[in-house]
This record gives sequence, C-alpha cells and structure tokens, in this order.
Amino acid sequence: MPKTSMANQCESASFSPMPDVVLMAVALEETPKPHCRVVGVIGTETEFELLLPDDWNGKFIMGGSGGFAGNFDNAAEAYWAVVENGWATVSTDTGHKGSNVSAVWALNNLERQVSFGFQAVHRTAVMAKALISEYYGSESQRDLFFGCSRGGGQALMAAQRSPDVFDGIYAGAPAYSWTKEMTGRWTHDAQIMYPDPNQITTPVIDADALVVLGGAIMDHCDALDGLEDGILNDPRQCDFDVSTLTCGEGQTNQCLSQEQVAAAKAIYGDAEFGGSVWPGTPMGAELPGNPLGWATWITGGYVDGADIGFHPGSEESAFESPKIPNARWGFATEMMKYFFYGNPDWTYEGYDFSEFAHHAARLSPTVDADNPDLSEFRANGGKLIIDNGWMDGSLTAYGTIAYYESVLEFDPAALDDVRLFVRPGVTHCRGGPGPDGTDYIAALEDWLDTGVAPDQLDAPYASPALGRPLSGQGGRIICAHPGVVTYNGNGAPNDPMSFSCRVPQ
Repeated sequence: MPKTSMANQCESASFSPMPDVVLMAVALEETPKPHCRVVGVIGTETEFELLLPDDWNGKFIMGGSGGFAGNFDNAAEAYWAVVENGWATVSTDTGHKGSNVSAVWALNNLERQVSFGFQAVHRTAVMAKALISEYYGSESQRDLFFGCSRGGGQALMAAQRSPDVFDGIYAGAPAYSWTKEMTGRWTHDAQIMYPDPNQITTPVIDADALVVLGGAIMDHCDALDGLEDGILNDPRQCDFDVSTLTCGEGQTNQCLSQEQVAAAKAIYGDAEFGGSVWPGTPMGAELPGNPLGWATWITGGYVDGADIGFHPGSEESAFESPKIPNARWGFATEMMKYFFYGNPDWTYEGYDFSEFAHHAARLSPTVDADNPDLSEFRANGGKLIIDNGWMDGSLTAYGTIAYYESVLEFDPAALDDVRLFVRPGVTHCRGGPGPDGTDYIAALEDWLDTGVAPDQLDAPYASPALGRPLSGQGGRIICAHPGVVTYNGNGAPNDPMSFSCRVPQ
C-alpha cells in the first residue's frame, strides 16, 4: 500500500545518491496540494521536475513537453491537475533551456539533439520511478505517459523505444515526424504562404481571404453531417472546390486571387518534396478570426512584440523567440537551420529540396517516432491511445491516421492494444467548437483494469470557447477510428445520446 503524509521526508537526505543524477532543489510546496518538489539534473544538462504528493495514490504519470521543450511543461498536470488527484508526476526540459519555438540550442550539439529526440524522456522516467520508490517505500502500481503535440511524439517514442517503462500511453496530436512533416512539409507550406522569406508580415492568404475561404467551406459542407454547428464530423466528406472562389474579371470582394486559390489548394493537398510525400490539412480547420486556426499555424503574419501561443498549457518562457509569422513557419525554419544544415543564416529562398532526403535520413532515427512495430510494448501489456483533432491546423489528422494504419498493417492484432480517436471540431490538443473534455487518463485506466478496448468515449464540453456551451453543459461522443461521430437525425446537439459511431461505407 502506498504511504501518505510524506512531508517530513521532503529533503535531499531522503534520497540516496544515484549515478549521474544531481538533486538541485528539494522543497515542500503547499499548492495545489501539499507535495514535495524535486528538481535535478541527469548527466550533463537534462533537468527534470518531480512532484511527489503527500497523499499519494500509488501511481505515476509522466507529462509530455510542447514544441522544442526547454522548460518543465507537464501536459498531465496542465490538463488534468494530476497532483491534486494524488499522482506522482515528472517532466523534463529534454536537455536544454530555451523558447519552445527555438532550436538554436541544437546547433552542432549532437548530445542535445539525442536528448531531445528520445533519451531525456527515457532517462527521466526511469530515474523518477526509482526516486518515487525510495520516497514512498514502495514502487508505483501504475505508470502512465500523457502528452500532446511534442508530448504526443514523445509518447509514441516511448511506446517504440522504451516498451517496458509505461503501462499506458496517451499520444495526442503527435509530433512524430519531425523530418517529413514538421521540416519538409512545413517548409513547403512556408514557401507557398510566404514566397519571399524576407517578407513575413503579409501571407498570400491574408485575413480577409481566410474569411472568404473558411466561410465558403462551412457554407458548402457544414450541413453534410446533419448539423449546422461549425463542425465537420468527417472533413473527408467535404468536396468543396476552392477554384469556385476565383475572382472574375473586375471582381475584388468575396473572392480569391489565382495565387490565393493555388495556395489554398496546396495547403489542402498532398505535397511532394525531396522524394517524400505528406498529406495536407483537412478542410474546416481555417477558423477565420480565431487564434486556434490557420492564423496561428499556417497564415498569420509577423507582428513585432507578439508571441504565438501555439501550445495549450505551455509555460511562459523567459527566452527570446525567433521572429516568425506563424508556428509552422517557425518550426520548419528552425529545424532546417539547427538540425538539418547547422547554419543559422539558412533560408528557403531558392531551396529546391535536392539535399533534403540525405539530411532527413540522417536525423530520422533520432527525432522521428514513426516505427509501426509496437510488439514489445504490447507484449508487456501496454495500451496506447492516439488522438488528433479534425480541426487541428498544426499536425494534420491525415498524418496521424497514416501512422495508426501503418501499425495495423504491420500487425493487425495491434488493434487489441492500440486505438485512435479523431475528434470533430477540436483544434490542436484541445480547444475549438467541438467537445474536447474526454478524460484519456481515465480511459487508459479503465482499459488497463478491464482489458476492454474503448470503441467510444464520452466527450464533454470541458472549457468555455466561442460558439459552444459553457463548461459542464452537455457534450457528445468520440469514436475509435475508422468510426465516425454521426448525428442520429434527432435529439439535442449537446446530448451524447444524439450521436452514434458508424464506419463509412
């Protein structure tokens, strides 16, 4: 049984020396509930923050990072306040300090690149479990990982490369392909939206054009799922032809220029670059006038002194961020500068991707979590839930679906231990007009306890947002892929009983 009320042991002397680990601070903190905060460093510079609640529930959960990390972002604590519920939890800066949209720290530093790629999460988790066992006098009875975005990529990496560390893993909106998606595809998109890398204030699709584009798509496709609610339950049903928005002769209002039409088609379509192909962004994620949509990720425009809030729950950073017009542009150019080419002055002006494949092949084993073989994790009894929002303008749901389907293609039996949920109306990690309150920690625990894989989960409206009910007012459901959330044709749109899961024919 786990011990409780450990406040009298919250001191460095309570922990035995560990090889290659230095505890820098151990202190009792009273909020959100009494816990022992332990900050330390593993090896040369992989720092961690471990929170040990006095009233421990006997369980451990690691929280994932956001962006390029560089701080103690902990998705489990930020999203679900796990310390208040008795969980011991840990996070890591992944071996460097900095703005989570800057990669300057990686310049010519292989150790930091490897720590960021996979090593820091593994070493932090193993070390944390040992400290927990010593502090409480017993091992944790359940070990989970909860991460979204960068944390979702860390989650998949843990399942692939640390198969015996966690019992259950949640990988939300996983940033699992840093080479192909976040560098190659997003550089392609940067070239489309800002053809001149020195002009980053006004995108090809500006705010006015985005209003026209997003409005036309919703007008054409919103009712296809039986509800006109600003949500496309399955964007694959949307067959809107962007060309119909092309301005006629002398027309300037409520239409798009030929360049804007071409740019929109490029964002929605597959992109080929350097021998690779990556899918586009689903229709319906434009969200004109909403900071959760294209304005943050794809279009935007540099504004002096303005920060891009791309990751929900992210710590405030004391480090200077690079000058970027949108988050995709920022991640792509930072990867090219500091991982691919080791040249802070690199730009995509004239870039033709001729050398892309070589550098992607060099980096992929370190940073990409795209291995479909989850056999060791599954053999250890591990359960994995993957998630993406259909309205995510960041990491495309099509890419996440492709990874999931590669897992099942590698071994169809993986369906027993791996589930994917694609959430209608949900943006990056959370937010948007759709219900985003699914408790994935509870879902993992129930799966581990019962052995029954979830085919459908409750999706309450968890937080206030423009155009949807206030917190606690109703909800819907989400469905395990390939099931699609389907309105039954009658009933309140905020009642889960009004929806069912159906597989498209």
